[in-house]
Amino acid sequence: MSSELWRIILAVVIASHGIGHTLFLVPCLGIAKWGQTSQSWLLTDLIGDTPTRAIGSVMWSAVTVGFMVAGFGIFGQQSWWRTLAIGSCILSLFTLGLFARGLIQSALNATAFDVIILAALLLAHWPSQELIGS
Repeated sequence: MSSELWRIILAVVIASHGIGHTLFLVPCLGIAKWGQTSQSWLLTDLIGDTPTRAIGSVMWSAVTVGFMVAGFGIFGQQSWWRTLAIGSCILSLFTLGLFARGLIQSALNATAFDVIILAALLLAHWPSQELIGS
């Protein structure tokens, strides 16, 4: 497979992972309820529902945008995409933990994908700069 094809595939996968986080963002914004919770096991009882939803909205928005921008960074062969993807994974894992209310499948999938991204980037040092051009 060519470097360009690898770059496109990886960019789409990373950006799509970011878009997938809207499953958690939308309930915090109060737009729809589709199984995910806008409540935090820590924050809701401590500061109330509205501030918790506001904090969740900011955190989920940052994760969503972070992964999407990292995807565009890959596509544009920017060197900073790895740092942004790692930061987005860490924030995603923290936010998933903070808003965990039961083990729902989408949260488990997001957690697994975050761990895979972190392992690929930090442990396996994949993808190489030669493979995707950045």
